[in-house]
Amino acid sequence: MKKSPVPTIIYEEHWILVVKFYHPKSDDYLDYSATTRITDSGKNPVEISLKITGTPPYAAPMPPEEHVIKAASIIDLSMSANDSWHLFCSREK
Repeated sequence: MKKSPVPTIIYEEHWILVVKFYHPKSDDYLDYSATTRITDSGKNPVEISLKITGTPPYAAPMPPEEHVIKAASIIDLSMSANDSWHLFCSREK
């Protein structure tokens, strides 16, 4: 059986993401350490990894401490991230 080659990272960027946590019981901002990574192979070669680095929200459900979103392209990643954040951060009352 032939082993699949390990994907090579062709682009990686580290940055800080600050988002407003919309919840009826909280008016906080969340700080994430974010890493955007693009590899040269695989079904979903583009991914963003998020890890909470700041203070968790007060009196609201805690979002996941670590979150990874994978996609086939940068555009798909952007759309997936927007959908995920909209569903997660703007819950109805």
